[in-house]
Amino acid sequence: MARPELHHTLTAAVEAVSPPAGTGLVVTDVDLDLPLEIVVGERAGRPVVGGTAPHSRWKTGFLPEVQLAHLRIALVDPPSVTPTRHGR
Repeated sequence: MARPELHHTLTAAVEAVSPPAGTGLVVTDVDLDLPLEIVVGERAGRPVVGGTAPHSRWKTGFLPEVQLAHLRIALVDPPSVTPTRHGR
């Protein structure tokens, strides 16, 4: 498979909205609409999903169809942890 695995592409997109270190800025939520060319292949007998930005805006008939991925990422409050007693 000549394309990067989809999880690498999605990780790079999320990291792109991270503020520069030392600025004091915090991203609290983000909505990303990503056009992606997604392909499925196999490596060592296991399925692998690859995905990248489209080669072109034009429909050529021989490149993979473009899919639109919508990612919404937001801060969530961590669940409150109640201490437990062991042995009871």
